[in-house]
Amino acid sequence: MKIYQVSGLGANGNAFRNLRLNDDFEQIYIPWLVPEKNESLAHYTERLLEKINPSEDFILMGLSFGGIVAQEMNRFVHPKHTFLISTVKNRTEMPPLLKFSASLNAHKLIPISFLTSDKAFSYVMLRKLYYTDREKDNIDDIFEFKNKEYLRWSIHKIVNWEHSASYQEKNLTHLHGNKDVIFPISNIKNAISIEGGTHIMIMQKPKQVSREINKVLQSF
Repeated sequence: MKIYQVSGLGANGNAFRNLRLNDDFEQIYIPWLVPEKNESLAHYTERLLEKINPSEDFILMGLSFGGIVAQEMNRFVHPKHTFLISTVKNRTEMPPLLKFSASLNAHKLIPISFLTSDKAFSYVMLRKLYYTDREKDNIDDIFEFKNKEYLRWSIHKIVNWEHSASYQEKNLTHLHGNKDVIFPISNIKNAISIEGGTHIMIMQKPKQVSREINKVLQSF
């Protein structure tokens, strides 16, 4: 069975490379697209679904912003299971800072160049976010999608996202690190806690994350 994976903000499929999942499952990464002008998250999600064959059984897996997108995908398709990693399931799970930013549009004041620069302080921050001691390669191997329109659009969609009451995911597993500072676990409900897991626990603690995922995969 295929597992379609949607990565975090600006990240590519390498964010999932340390996972060691049951051999019966094929991991397929869905790459980000440049959003259309004034595109809704729902419409953007529909375009991402062109990579999925809905006539066969499949599983969705979303990391961080990709977790939000994976939940939006459940509007249109019916996966056998959905895995959410280091993300939120609704607005109540978001930290107060993001809610505050949404109310004032404060996030629009952040220069997008801060996220796309490879020489400034932003590089240091991104290196801290995406680099792990066990990975010796450049953060560009992971933080690849630096298109300014995509980043500006994505940040706005994250801080303003609210789970629609018109649909509800079925067969859902949420894994969350108890040291996640982006989405603190104190706000998260009904999730499997990964001890010592940060927002990038999928890279830092792949054995623990893989073990919990494989427990669920055993039922398929």
